[in-house]
Amino acid sequence: MDQTQERIMADEHHVQHMFLLVENSDMVCMLNIAGHPYRLRELIFKMVENGCRVKQTTAESFNTFSYDKETVEVYDYLTSIIKAKFA
Repeated sequence: MDQTQERIMADEHHVQHMFLLVENSDMVCMLNIAGHPYRLRELIFKMVENGCRVKQTTAESFNTFSYDKETVEVYDYLTSIIKAKFA
């Protein structure tokens, strides 16, 4: 890790933003997530560990995703807008 990355990871107020496409056998979800990089890594690791396929995507894909349900979740250091399409 270079010094810039170390500084970002050490800053508890740093917020990273990304869009993810997450798939499992029951549904396909698009996530618009923002939070500290450690929290995002933890979330992605848990999804993969639970058998999900996870792929980073774009804002355009998020905005045009056809979904059945949309929810907003807010936790310490992590906020997400989740659009889900059920199988």
